[in-house]
Amino acid sequence: MLETARHRLPSETIESGAPVLAGLALTTPDVSYSQDEMLDLLGLRGNAFAEGIFAACGVRKRHVDISAESLRSSLQARTPDSEEGLFRLAVDAVGQLDFDPAEIGVLVTATYYSLGGPTLGHRLMDHYGLDPATDKYHLVGVGCASAVPLFRLAAQSLRGRPSQKALVVAAESVSGFLTAVDAGDEKVKIVGSSLFADGCAAAVLAAADAAEGPVVAATAVHQVPDTLDHVRFAVTGEDSHMRISRELPVIAATRLEPLVADFLAARRLDLGAVDHWLVHPGGRGIIEGVRSGLGLTAEQVEPSVRVLAERGNVGTPASFFVLGELMESRRPGAGELGCMVTIGPGVTIGLMLLEW
Repeated sequence: MLETARHRLPSETIESGAPVLAGLALTTPDVSYSQDEMLDLLGLRGNAFAEGIFAACGVRKRHVDISAESLRSSLQARTPDSEEGLFRLAVDAVGQLDFDPAEIGVLVTATYYSLGGPTLGHRLMDHYGLDPATDKYHLVGVGCASAVPLFRLAAQSLRGRPSQKALVVAAESVSGFLTAVDAGDEKVKIVGSSLFADGCAAAVLAAADAAEGPVVAATAVHQVPDTLDHVRFAVTGEDSHMRISRELPVIAATRLEPLVADFLAARRLDLGAVDHWLVHPGGRGIIEGVRSGLGLTAEQVEPSVRVLAERGNVGTPASFFVLGELMESRRPGAGELGCMVTIGPGVTIGLMLLEW
């Protein structure tokens, strides 16, 4: 498949054993809340700072499995329900995919945090009756950068299993750690509370000669030095919330372009060769930072803007949602190139080149 005439990329620039994305499915909880409703749930109605942030962050509504009662309980108290919610989302997403469980040789699962056990990966192995010898990995903490390292790990693991496929599942339950905001809480808690939501993505990767779909031609990750405190999961005995630094949009605007340019140059490409940009929908500031740093147009980042508005930042599977939106709305043609840009904890930047 990699040698057919449709490919614009020179064969030597495509990573060895590069798989194709043979299937992608997305799911969220049934219940959704507008930003106004979230202000009420979180106890922020009348807080001028919160109302301004909630209105300006780019989110219109989001799907979260929460209630006023759950918001007052601890992270630990919610763990059983959170783990069960993640499993239900995963089964819903995986159930939309067309694959034979007997074909799966690699299973990669990820959530931003995990307190329970067995892991989501163990439970999916058991639920689908996957081969006991399946290579399985459950990753935590990669968060919003997840799409790239998850695909990267799955592709590397498939090299020793050319006749099999990889199942990748990225799930998030922000409702498991989101708490009401009390007087005296830091403003960064309000910022984090304005963005995040629940969701899950599932994908199947297969050898390029065994399935149809965009080729995962190249991937790369880069951890930006001296940025560990820019994304932090703050947990105490009484509280849990996300701390998001105002420096993230600045990093996107000022430090991303050389990384992307070098990544593309190694494949004999420049920014102008990319037909589709898949930008992490971390918030309006991050999308605008990437847009400014890479010189993109509003139209080029529209799939990310739409996902952020209608889904919020679903964390671990966020960039999968942008990929799904782009494939549905833009329908890339044969030979077109897409570049995914993810920004997550670390601060880690993920880059992935796709060719349809």
